[in-house]
This record gives sequence, C-alpha cells and structure tokens, in this order.
Amino acid sequence: MEKTVTGHYGCLRTAHQPEEPKPPAEPDGMLDVRGRPRRIVATIRERHRAVQELHAQGRSLRRISRDLNLDYYAVRRYARTADVGELLVKVTQRRTLFGDYKPFIYLRFTQGCRNASQLHRDVRDQGFPGDRSVVNSYVRLLKQGTVTAPPPPALPKPRRALRWIMTHPERLRPEVAVGLKEIRAACHELNAAVKHVRAFGTLIHEHRGEDLREWIEQVRQHDLPALRQFADGLLHDWDAVVAGLSSTWSSGQVEGQVTRVKLLKRAGYGRAKLDLLRTRILLRH
Repeated sequence: MEKTVTGHYGCLRTAHQPEEPKPPAEPDGMLDVRGRPRRIVATIRERHRAVQELHAQGRSLRRISRDLNLDYYAVRRYARTADVGELLVKVTQRRTLFGDYKPFIYLRFTQGCRNASQLHRDVRDQGFPGDRSVVNSYVRLLKQGTVTAPPPPALPKPRRALRWIMTHPERLRPEVAVGLKEIRAACHELNAAVKHVRAFGTLIHEHRGEDLREWIEQVRQHDLPALRQFADGLLHDWDAVVAGLSSTWSSGQVEGQVTRVKLLKRAGYGRAKLDLLRTRILLRH
C-alpha cells in the first residue's frame, strides 16, 4: 500500500490545489533557504535522467549499475519510474506537526477564545504533541491581523495517508475520516485500494479464508501493481494462507516454546549436551 500511495500521490497534489492554473516550477520542499534546488533533488533528477537514457539505449540494469557506480536496486527503481516526481515525494515532503491544527485554532479564535494557554490545552486534547510556544506565536499573528483567513488543510504526506488507510474505519478521528474521504474522491485507484484493504481486513477479523480467492480476483480487476503482486504471492502457499485466515487457532504458543528453548540453549554457550539441555528445559517448564 505504501508503494500504491506514493505512486498516486500526484493525484492528491492535483486535487489539493484545484484553483491554481499550473503547479509551481519547484514544489514545496525542493528548494533550500536560498531558493536553489536542494542537492539531493538535483542528484535524484540527474541519476534518473542518466538511467532512463542508458536503459532506452538497450543496456541492462546491471551494466548501468556498473557504469554509473550505483546500487542495482536503485538503478532498477530509477528505470521503472517514468515520472521523477514519484521519487522526489519522500525527500521533499517535510512533516509538520502544527500545520494540521491551525484550522482548529483559527476556528476557536474566531469563536472568541483568544487565550493562548487555553487554545494550547484544546489543541493538545486534539492530539498535538508540541509545546505552548508554537501556539503562542500563531495566536500572536492572529491578534496582529497577519493571518486573516483560515489556512487551507495541509496535504497529507504519503505515510500519513497510508496510516489513515490502514487504520480501522471505526478508530479514525472525525477530521481524519474527512481527510481520507477527500483522498478517495481525488483518486479512483486509491479509492479501489482502500476498498481492497478493508475487505482483506474483514477476511482476517471474521476468519473468512474461503472468500480469499474472490478477493484476489477483485484486486486483479484494478490497475494496482503492488497490491496485485501481494495478492498473487498468496497463491504460492495457498493451503497455509487459507488455514491462517480461517482457523481461530494460533501458532504463537509453539513459537514461544521454540524461543524459550533457543534461549536456554544459547545460555549454555553451545557447550551443554542434549541431556543437560533436556533437564534444564524440564525444570523450567
């Protein structure tokens, strides 16, 4: 799912800025404090261009890896990704803890609550882990009139969107549920992926292993390569997978006993014979 979300992150970015006639030349996170492209951004773009050109010439991935002195799996990733923007998502999207809580503070401020300490307590109850100084600075700007309109909701980072998708719907906070609904509306493929994830979760919780083949067929109907790869991989050990999804029994007790035996064995530094090991296991049972 992480690969799926990252691959379709451009859909979310486009839907998040519908009023802009065209995206900026350099999206947020690609420039340094002086307005120049960050070094890592320039490096990724140059490597992606070089790999794409050599791969188009018919060179193998291993030869490209040797010629450019790059890791083979990095070369494979550059060759398989047509849009360099997908590679730049993880390095350019900076995580902000306070940005998602600004709309809430602005709303409380317009409702008449102008005490920074009270607003910090309110936003802390919403899940904000930061200290009061950040809230104080923002409230000061509101009082000065510097901020005159509610800031737009922040575009969720790929891993945050992934966490929303992988969380049980009943455990999502109301504002998170709204954000996930917007994500599903922005991208048809991500909407289908969310449905498949929740359907698979239902198979696990309700022990419906007999419905797994139907789930795999539904996944194959959508253009979701990473999810289809996972679904096809389940076929390699079909009987075990179906049993794991159907039975209420768990191998946790067996695995725990194996771990205990290994611990006792290693405690003897490899010098204990089988009779001594057997005695120690029986005495500690």
